[in-house]
Order: sequence, then C-alpha cells, then structure tokens
Amino acid sequence: MSTLRLPWMIGLQADNASAEDRDHFAQQIARHTPDHGDWIFLSTCHRAELYGFGSAPKMDRDIPTHSGDAAVRHLFRVAAGLESAIIGEEEVLHQVREALAHGRTSGALDPRLGRMFETAISVGRFARASRTSTGGNLAQRAIAWLQERAEIAGQSVLVVGAGRMGSILAHVARGAGAKVTIASRNQDRANRLARVYGGRGVDLSEAADVAPRSAAIAIALAGEWIELRRTNLALPPIADISAPPAVPASIRARLNGGFLGIDDLYTASPAVPNAYVENASRIIETKAREFGAWLDRLT
Repeated sequence: MSTLRLPWMIGLQADNASAEDRDHFAQQIARHTPDHGDWIFLSTCHRAELYGFGSAPKMDRDIPTHSGDAAVRHLFRVAAGLESAIIGEEEVLHQVREALAHGRTSGALDPRLGRMFETAISVGRFARASRTSTGGNLAQRAIAWLQERAEIAGQSVLVVGAGRMGSILAHVARGAGAKVTIASRNQDRANRLARVYGGRGVDLSEAADVAPRSAAIAIALAGEWIELRRTNLALPPIADISAPPAVPASIRARLNGGFLGIDDLYTASPAVPNAYVENASRIIETKAREFGAWLDRLT
C-alpha cells in the first residue's frame, strides 16, 4: 500500500520527553492543525501526539514516529489505557473523544482518520466493560500522596484549577474529609465549584496568600501559577498534575521532596493488572485487524 494511504503518529510521551518539551511540541502543532482535516492532535497529561494520513509534517527535532499498523495499535493502546501511568484509567478515553470532536470542528476531517479514532473509542469502551476493579485515577493518586505527607481530614486543602481535573481533585479531597478552597484564574468558576463542595473560591493571587496556611495543595491548572513566586513562606506538600507543571521551577526547587509532578506519577506507576491488560490486548488485536481490513477495502 502507498505510504500516502497509511496512518502515522508522531509524538512525545513522558518516558521520552519532559513536560516542557511536550508542551513546546503541542504549541508547534496547534498552530497548524486547523488547516489539516487529515490530522488529529491528542494531548493528555503524559503525551502530545499527532495522528494523520498522507505526509507527516517536518518537525524541528527528532520526534518518535509510528506508521501503518503500529500507529493504529498505538492509538488503540492509548484509548484502552495501556499507555497510561495508571493502567485502564478513565480520563484518557475522554481525551481521545475530545480529540476526535475537535478534529471534526473543521468540517473536513479525513473519514479514515475519523474511523480510526471511532474504533479506538470502541476499543476503550470494550476494554473497560469487563473490568471489576481499577487502580484509581491521577487525582486519587495525587491526593493519596498528599495524605502520606500531611493530615488532611478536617484540614484545609487548596485545589488550584476549576476545570475537569480540578473538579476531580476537589471531589477526591472532599471525600478524604478535607475542607476545600478552590482557586482559578476565573473567580466565577472558582466560586461555582467551591459551592459544590461547601468551600470558598479565590483567584490565583489570593490563592498564593492562602497556600502557606493550607495543609496541602493539589493543582490541575493550564499555565504557570506565577502569583506563587512571591511567597517566601514555607509551603505544604504540593501535588501538581498539570502538564507542564503549574508550580514555578524556583518553588519546586525548594520543596525538598514535598512536590509531586505529573511525570513522577508516570514513573511511579502501580503494578499492572494482568487480567485487564490481557483482555484489552485481545480487543486491540481484533479491532486493529478489522480496521486494517476496512482500510484495505478502500484501496
């Protein structure tokens, strides 16, 4: 088959690139994706990957690439959560759906790429359907890490970020008995989420003042929390699942083991649940063969 008819993936993951490198790659791609109906960009906490058909774009550095069946199987593994820090976690499937929805906003999505992502979503659903237990999600692991370092039940925990992941952090922290304060760049969003959990909402400037008085800090924020730079007071343990980290490097450097970043969660992955992996792998192989046969019929 002509290479122009084969799918490809170029991307960076936490095991081969830092969060800052992944963010730089994502910014490069974001400038061009709207002009390409034959591309879909997938960005998650631990990866930044571009999928397409035809000719792959030239990058300013050597980026790992998969093509043909390898690209298909890689996407299916991602959707099934086999490439995640926490095997089988749910968030990545939501992110695959979001990537497909965003790819369709141009109105000119390559039908082969659309079918490939639809099949990946199907793989993710089928793989999780028979699961009886889970290793938890990133938010659960972040809060568990904080609990190992501070007493948070009945204490104030500062949650920075009022988006989807910030909401999950707040939910898990509240479930652990913490009193939550929600911080966001958007005061209204902070207030709305805070009302859900009986806490209060603050902006990022006030959050920098609240931070030293908190028992722990959990962060899921887009962009750097620059207001935190001004504090010279001791800070409690911080779990930052933003990608790249929202906590400024100067602050991270003085936390002396009291900082957990998104890539730390990737490298500290829990034991692999073998039954889930085996079942998901069988589904991936079946769906990959089906997709390959469908693609062959188009030629």
